[in-house]
Amino acid sequence: MKQILTVAMLTALLAACKKDQYYLYNDIARIQFGPTPDRIYTASFEMADTVKPFTFYYEPAAITQDTVFFDIYAIGGVSSSDRPFTLEQVTLQGEQNAVPGTHYKAFSDASLKDVYVIKAGQVHASVPVILLRDTSLKKGNVKLQIQVKANDQFQPGEIKKLWRRVDFTDMLSQPAAWNTSAGLYYWGKYSQVKHSFMISQTGEKWDQEFLTFVNTDYALLTFWRLKLKTVLTDYNNAHPGAPLTDETGETVVFP
Repeated sequence: MKQILTVAMLTALLAACKKDQYYLYNDIARIQFGPTPDRIYTASFEMADTVKPFTFYYEPAAITQDTVFFDIYAIGGVSSSDRPFTLEQVTLQGEQNAVPGTHYKAFSDASLKDVYVIKAGQVHASVPVILLRDTSLKKGNVKLQIQVKANDQFQPGEIKKLWRRVDFTDMLSQPAAWNTSAGLYYWGKYSQVKHSFMISQTGEKWDQEFLTFVNTDYALLTFWRLKLKTVLTDYNNAHPGAPLTDETGETVVFP
């Protein structure tokens, strides 16, 4: 009898938990960030694009702003009318935080009033974050962390999917595609000196676009790795006793 009661209690508890979870995501309209639409149902990509690095370094001097996009989703179904959502900056302790109006166009800027919207009949939108090319970015990088904020249309969704971040500068910076795996097997430890050397010796930018392209082809990876090892050897041979060193004083090497 006790076993029957225990099973019944567990069943009721599980049902209650499922009901709570159901209402957590379906009781009212909620909003949260996510991966690109083609990866939305792939668990391994749920937290993709959480942090995006960006640099103005490759842009002509006349370019004074650029845009980084994130993907955002309404939870709880579609609506017959447009639904605006609200974003806010989160201050990161101990970091160089982006300043609205200086490093990025504030989310409250009048020119953006129709941008942050989930359109009628849709549950997805691309979120533009407009970065400004302030002269301070020539000397370092800043971080802009954003999160969704409740408004009269949406409440926040899952806690871990409420934020995104842009780390940006106007100097050479490590592209996202120069990840741990690529660094371990092909390009080695990142440094600005190494990055600049790769650009000057090959005529390629070695930016996010180029690295993403190379990373998809093993033959290209092998070619460029061997090419870079060769030109580095040639440089060091031409400078006996003074091998190429990076900004921290470490000798530049490729795996």
